[in-house]
Amino acid sequence: MAQHARTSSAVPRLRTAVTSAIAWHDARPRASLGSVRGWLWVLLVSALFFWMSNPLVFVPGFHLSLEKSVMWTAIALLVTLPWARVPRMPWPWVVIHVVTYASLLWTIDPHLTDYTSLLYLKISLIAVAVAANCEPAVVCWGLGLGGVVVVALSIYAYREQMWGASSATMGNADFTGVGTNENILAYTLSISLAAILAARPGWHLVKAAPWLAVTSVNAYGLFLAESGTGFLSALTVLLIFGITMAWPALRIRRRSHLLVGTGILTAVLATGMLLIVTVLEKELFSFSGRASLWRAAWDSTMDTAPLVGSGWGAVWTHPWSMVPPNEVAQDIYDRAGIALSHGHNFFIDVLPELGLLGVALALAMVAYAVREVVRCGLHDCTADPVAGRLILLVLIALLVSGITEPMFTVPLGWWSLLLVVALPRQRVLRRPRQSDDAAEDEQAAPTRRETTGARTP
Repeated sequence: MAQHARTSSAVPRLRTAVTSAIAWHDARPRASLGSVRGWLWVLLVSALFFWMSNPLVFVPGFHLSLEKSVMWTAIALLVTLPWARVPRMPWPWVVIHVVTYASLLWTIDPHLTDYTSLLYLKISLIAVAVAANCEPAVVCWGLGLGGVVVVALSIYAYREQMWGASSATMGNADFTGVGTNENILAYTLSISLAAILAARPGWHLVKAAPWLAVTSVNAYGLFLAESGTGFLSALTVLLIFGITMAWPALRIRRRSHLLVGTGILTAVLATGMLLIVTVLEKELFSFSGRASLWRAAWDSTMDTAPLVGSGWGAVWTHPWSMVPPNEVAQDIYDRAGIALSHGHNFFIDVLPELGLLGVALALAMVAYAVREVVRCGLHDCTADPVAGRLILLVLIALLVSGITEPMFTVPLGWWSLLLVVALPRQRVLRRPRQSDDAAEDEQAAPTRRETTGARTP
């Protein structure tokens, strides 16, 4: 009986200890822009953005960039160890990592599947480590400044005539950036542009000037890339950003005013597209045989392994994972009549490797991101507006770029999406909002006045 009593009393004590430990952890503040620690994380996120973009001009191999990313993230965690927080990974990413490793059971190349699964797991761990220790504004500025680094080093490499910085001698794009491809440069900078727009400081000149400078540099880099899909992605991000910022004012207007505003926004978007097509002579969509490849990838997967595919990382070849020729990819090329290195689409790229299950998980990730946008909100009166805008705009950039690029499997796309989605899911005891404090003071004011009036003779 005594032993049973000691056991039964130990359980509540253990539960209390665990609850206290969680509360202590949740009360630890994340790095903010108002602290030195916050700006250390800004510098790290900028460097991570550069390395995740696979800058082959400066780092000859993504495995080297990933090593640098892991090392410097570990150093940052050690330096800020007194404030370090345990990360939480959203469930869709947990599930897909389980599925990628499970595909070792049916893959056509176990070595490549094992290598690729570990590669993406490392990328995910870096993303959630940053999300657990940084406030959304820190991530916004880190990604935005990362775009500045990409633009600056791309211009430097071009002027120094470094290998891969230009493809003009081969009759292709003149300015290709640190990733050796103008489309890679474009989708990289569309992500950083989306992130810095999400920061949206007030109209105070001291705060607005740096924001405008970073935004302008990213936009200038997109202009230099001269990618049609990049222009479309940037236009879409700017349009969604404009609607988001104008919505609080528009929602109280009459229906006729809303129709006029919608017409103006549509005209602006159409004019921008027209200028890109006529003045810059760029196609907004350059499928270049992609449509036939998408159909071939679908037909081949449905005939071979429709449910689970042929193994994660075992079919397509990428600059970050050089896959040798294989029968699955060759079957797709034979059906399409064209040989492209990968699927060139957000969802099609995952189809031959993880089948319909992989596509369903990709859709679940997008749905999860949309739910986080709704949960966080977009405006100052909502739960976490900076995180909401960041998720929304980065997701838009990825999906629009993903029409013709494999943004789901691109390391930068994988890392960016998980980073922004994981931000609001970290356990944090939020401090009372200033507006809430003001409201409480206002409610208490009549009581104080009544009490004072009662004491006045």
